[in-house]
Order: sequence, then structure tokens, then C-alpha cells
Amino acid sequence: MPGEEIFYLSVSELAKRIESKKLSPVTLTQAYLDRSEKFGPRFNAYARLTPEIAFEQAKAAEKEIQRGHYRGPLHGIPYAAKDLLAVKGLPTTWGAKPYANQVFDYNATVIEHLNRVGAVMLGKASMIELAGGMGYRFASASLQGEAKNPWDTTCWTCGSSSGSGAIVAAGLAAFAIGTETWGSITCPSAFCGVTGLRPTYGRVSRYGAMALAPSMDKIGPLARSAEDCARIFAAIAGHDPKDRGTVPIDKGAFTYSPSMELRARPLKIGWLTNAWKSLESGVCQARRSCLQGIEKIFFEREGCGLARWSLGGCWQYYRCCGVRDFIPAADSLRSSERIDRPIGANRRICERAVYRRGLSTSPQGERNRPEKNGFLV
Repeated sequence: MPGEEIFYLSVSELAKRIESKKLSPVTLTQAYLDRSEKFGPRFNAYARLTPEIAFEQAKAAEKEIQRGHYRGPLHGIPYAAKDLLAVKGLPTTWGAKPYANQVFDYNATVIEHLNRVGAVMLGKASMIELAGGMGYRFASASLQGEAKNPWDTTCWTCGSSSGSGAIVAAGLAAFAIGTETWGSITCPSAFCGVTGLRPTYGRVSRYGAMALAPSMDKIGPLARSAEDCARIFAAIAGHDPKDRGTVPIDKGAFTYSPSMELRARPLKIGWLTNAWKSLESGVCQARRSCLQGIEKIFFEREGCGLARWSLGGCWQYYRCCGVRDFIPAADSLRSSERIDRPIGANRRICERAVYRRGLSTSPQGERNRPEKNGFLV
């Protein structure tokens, strides 16, 4: 079996070993599954492992590679998918108790893309229920419970792609797929010390993914490096006729090559000079070290200040849109008579959305709640 160091290699390095036949996809998959079974429960990282699917895909990848059919840098690479992406025949829980047994008869487009390049799915990553809905107060608002940060299990991973962050940081998979509406890829990546890519809206199809805010939802990778994210993005990006929000065919694809000339345009690093009013000593020291490292590479450094302004009514509008987009899920809860089961703050959101649609009696405390623009506030 591979040594401990294998779990912290980049996708690019694993791909080199697999392509050269120095590393077996089946052996790598077995190693990741063993590690995931051992440490996954400690971090509440997985919604479920899928060893049957993993070994089927790994064996298929190994046979193809042995015959000289190498599909590219993700061929035989194990990964985890956030549990709001549909996988045919498997429960897709959206992190919420009412959907614990929800099963779709099709795959999300992202899953199809990863199947096409020969990636190996180890399992479904845990997540905050309903991707956070209209907000949540506690990290435990998840069907799997609070995701633990592998660097410090007394700390959270951030959400809503909480399991995806924990899986990559703990070396339970080579990469993971997360989603973001407002920070759900970038935040777990930052908290867990991994690299995340939140693609521009429309670059990756959302077909087969739970919708939170259809005009803001994005799907992207969490991995060990920017190069890894580029390789994964190249596999999942592109136009999809099943998602009318994706960019046109001629603009949708992304191609990555290590030989890409980065000096064609000067590389710039953005540095905010007024991002924080105060910092804890440990954070301040890390920030100072980071800045010193940047100054060694970039001799000319100019920072910029972040303009102060208020979201004001925009934030309220976003909240109202969130309720609007959430109503179909709430309707489903009402029709199944499971309105009492969501965890934490999202339970109240379900109740309010259902009540507003006239589908339920007024929940406790809502009888005198004012309305604005047709939504409870």
C-alpha cells in the first residue's frame, strides 16, 4: 500500500504516477477509502462513502490505462462530490433530514463530466442543510452534524461545502467538488488551508444540483493547488443545453496546459490595505509572513483600500429572492408532512415559506409578523 505521503500529493503528481503506470488507480482508491473510513467519521466529512462505485470506476480506469487509453489528468483520480449533486441511484440528501432518502434517476452534469474523464467517486461530501437556505446559526445545522476542521477539531470548516473542505484538508480524497452561492467554496478553502476555485457564474452547469439562488449558484473544485483546480475546472466547465444559465458553446470551454505562458500579461496580486480593523496576534503574524513572501517576488507593491458602503436594500432584496427560490423545497416539505424535521434555523425558514404560500396554518410567532413585498420579514 502507498505511504502516508500519497494522501497529500497534488492531482498533477498523482496523474503523472498513474499515467506512467507507477501507481494503480485501484490501489490508490483502496488507500483513500481505508483512510476515509478511518478518519471520515471523526470529521463528519462524508454523507456517505460509495465503495462499489469507486472500485468499479477504478478498475475500469486501470484497464483502460493498461491498454494505452489514457483520458487525461483526472483519469483514475479519486474525488468526493458535495451531497447536493445528483448521482443516479444514490441518496442525495441536501444535508437535510427530510431528504435523507431522496434518490434521483439521473446524474448531475458535473458528475457526468467527471465520469467522462475517468475520475473515481469515493463518496458524497457532507454539507450544511439545504446549502444554508436563508442562513443558519450553528455549524451543527447538517444531517451529518458539525463538520470538524482537520487542523483543529474544536473548530469548524465553514460552509456550506463543509465536508468538501474537510475531505481535502485531511487527505481523504485528491479533490472535492463544492458549490457556492455566497462564500461556500472560498470560505471552507480558507478555513481548511486548501485551494478553492469559485468559477464565474455560468461557466459550470448546475443541472442536477440543488438550486439555492439560481442567479448566483456556482459549482467548483477544492484541491491542493491552483494547478489542480485548473485541471478540474477544465473537465467540468462548458456549455450545457440542460442549464440555460451556462455561457455559449464558443465561450464555455476551458483548456489548461502547464506550458501556458503566464508572462504574456504581468501577474498582479490584489492586496487590501484596510481589510481588517484589528487582527489576533497569530493571524497578524501569518499576514506579515505572507506579505514578506510576496515582496520577494514582486518588487513593486501597491495596495488599495476597500471602499466602505452599505448593502442596504440590496441585502434585503437578496433575502427575499432566497425565500422565493426556497419555496419549491418548502412546498415539497409541506406535501410530505415533514415540515417539523429540518434542523435549526432552516426549520423556521421552511415554516415561513409554507405559511406565506397559504399551505399551512400560521407557525408559532408568525401571526403578527409584518410582510414586505409579499414576503415575511
